Amino acid sequence: MKFGLMGVVVVQKRIHKLRRRMSAHHLKALLITGRSNVFFLSGFSGSSGYLLITEKDALLFTDFRYLQQAQKQANNFEVVKAEGNSSFSQILSHLSKEGIFELAFEEAYVTVREYNHLHKAASRLELIPIYNWIEEIRALKDNEELEYIAKAAAIADSAWAEVLPLLQPGIAELEVAAELEYRLRRKGSSQTPFEIIVASGFRSALPHGVATSKLIKENELVTVDFGAVYRGYSSDITRTFVMGNPNTEQEKIFSLVLEGQRLAMENIKAGMDCTAADELVRSFFQENGYEQYFGHGLGHGVGINVHELPTLSPKGKGTLQNSMVFTLEPGIYIEGWGGVRLEDLVVLKDEGLQVLTKSSKALSI
Repeated sequence: MKFGLMGVVVVQKRIHKLRRRMSAHHLKALLITGRSNVFFLSGFSGSSGYLLITEKDALLFTDFRYLQQAQKQANNFEVVKAEGNSSFSQILSHLSKEGIFELAFEEAYVTVREYNHLHKAASRLELIPIYNWIEEIRALKDNEELEYIAKAAAIADSAWAEVLPLLQPGIAELEVAAELEYRLRRKGSSQTPFEIIVASGFRSALPHGVATSKLIKENELVTVDFGAVYRGYSSDITRTFVMGNPNTEQEKIFSLVLEGQRLAMENIKAGMDCTAADELVRSFFQENGYEQYFGHGLGHGVGINVHELPTLSPKGKGTLQNSMVFTLEPGIYIEGWGGVRLEDLVVLKDEGLQVLTKSSKALSI
């Protein structure tokens, strides 16, 4: 992704937010190694690079392969060529020159080997682990991010509209996935944010049943879960349907899932606990005798990653806030029978939820 002028300003604001948090915790320096966080704070999309943020400096360390790319993308950073495997040594050398004797690092992304290397090389440096600092900043989307996510959702909707006429009994799950990915790419998706899920018949009871060579039969449930990526930002959508005439049990389960999602859409508000949002649907399924078949959370945040904060589940933490983007994806999965999941991508606004995914949720196609 290449930031324009507005992007430069946006990135400056992100760095400022991070520095304010560092200051509140009396931290002088932070090493950022998570790729999504590197991208969020700098605009650099290469696969190899670290950021060092101090009170006055913002440095990006990367190797020869990415120097030109980094200089174009990371306008707010001083780009430093990493010499061989010594980038950590260069970071430590910079801190020493600045008289900084502590370094915070992202515990979720530093490997044991990297930590041992840091610990050995930095005998006078205090290493301080942090967790989810940048992810919490990322959870609140700015206007530029909302624009990119909405575009990714529109790409996915458009690709799905082209695939629908191709769906006939006898088509293989793998063929559906291939046709969908081809159209996603043609319409501007730089990649797929996850392996496309196509699960039919009894396999639709697998929440993450990626496509196989199985042929899709007439009148059986089919779940398709996919997304697009636009300028580094993802979308996520799931549709479950029947190619033919659904039976009474299929209609019943589908209606329950659709109603569960409707309850969430109409009742989720800013300030609601993530666990309370999940409970809206979980209690509804419990009242109807299907709670045991709803094994995952109601939703998850979507942005640079397809799974990020907030987490709408029984174990979710925090509250939902305006400008958060997340999925609402209730599902019922019955082993040996099949499953139904309906997933839409929404952004929380003052007036309620704005739905970004527009594809029809008809049971029969």
